[in-house]
Amino acid sequence: MKKTYYIICLLIRVISGYYIFMQGYEKLTGGFSLKGLTQVIANNQDTPDWYKMFFENVIAPNTTLWEWVIPLGELMIGIALVIGFLEYYAALFGIFIMVNNLLADMIFTYPIQLVGFIIIALNIRGMRVISAKSIYKTFVKKKAG
Repeated sequence: MKKTYYIICLLIRVISGYYIFMQGYEKLTGGFSLKGLTQVIANNQDTPDWYKMFFENVIAPNTTLWEWVIPLGELMIGIALVIGFLEYYAALFGIFIMVNNLLADMIFTYPIQLVGFIIIALNIRGMRVISAKSIYKTFVKKKAG
């Protein structure tokens, strides 16, 4: 039963990592721009007012910076989850990104991804069983002993 749990944890971690990695890659190579999104968020009825103000005062004046930070962050989160390195922190940043996407009223696959990141953050012990760190520790123990 434990092996099944670990395999399910591995699948959730790798699939979540793959999806966010691909989103970052598509943004990086596909001409991702926040300039049009600023106006859409400002006119959106479903976006909270405080988020509109945040977007207008923090994101909009620095769109060039954020157009690089967002895709690179998604790429790093994806790599960390796929290889199993700092997966808890990657999941927390993934939750942060998905909540921002939902606040901007961009509802695509983000609710499903949000659930995946929450599962990763809540089951971190299971996620770490099959990870880069656990494999490294196994090899170090074999060399030492």
